Amino acid sequence: MLEEAYKLLKNQYETCLEAVSDYPYCVGFAKEKWRHSMQVAGAGNYLVRHIAWLENRPAAFIELVKTAVLLHDVCRFTEIVHLYRGDKSYDHGEAGGELLKNMLPYTDIRIWLPIKHHGHMIEDLYNDPAYKNITNEALRNEVEKICFIIRDADKIANLHMLASEEDIRYLFLGEVKENEGYVPEAAKQEALNGVLVKREYRVNRAASAVTYLSWFADTNYRASIDFCEKLKVPEKLYALFDLYCIDKEFVAAYTDVINNMLKQKAYLR
Repeated sequence: MLEEAYKLLKNQYETCLEAVSDYPYCVGFAKEKWRHSMQVAGAGNYLVRHIAWLENRPAAFIELVKTAVLLHDVCRFTEIVHLYRGDKSYDHGEAGGELLKNMLPYTDIRIWLPIKHHGHMIEDLYNDPAYKNITNEALRNEVEKICFIIRDADKIANLHMLASEEDIRYLFLGEVKENEGYVPEAAKQEALNGVLVKREYRVNRAASAVTYLSWFADTNYRASIDFCEKLKVPEKLYALFDLYCIDKEFVAAYTDVINNMLKQKAYLR
């Protein structure tokens, strides 16, 4: 199944490249997302080897998990085609879940439902009728935990790229704005309350840095934190935050909040 999943993903990518070939931005975006998919798969492979609840699972189950991770952005390339055509309303997660839901061999709810909500607030998964209608508690638990693996692997890849690759940092933080350096008060409040900071607050690079730090704090597995630390992601994220945010009192306060959250959090294993 994993080999077939790779072929599907590559076909989606190549179809996208052909459709947007005359628009360099979209070509670059697609190439970055192909690389991202491979990085997420790599991070997912690390997590699979270091997560306790996956120990002694059958090989077929491990392949299912790896397949869900690999295909998390299967419709991202279709989203880029929509962007090329001027449509910004396409949701690649939602579309990916719906595509795989009806496509053998990916119809297992443990594949398509986590993919559908990998980029949403986690409450969207819990409120999905398909999730609510799962009567088998063990199955529901697997859907949730696989979704957490995808979300963590996705974060690891994105945060490492943001922290380490200056030439494409603009893809995450945007271009320099007139209000550069200031963080909206509403974003500060969410940050200091220890919750995910809404994307709508990404009005400049400082505010964007805050939202990505809140992503990091929302990591689910201890193995994910360990992997990020191996890559020196946390220290690089803090340095970026300090670089872009001019409110040094807030920088110090939010850094303390994140550090305390990471120390006190009960991680999945």
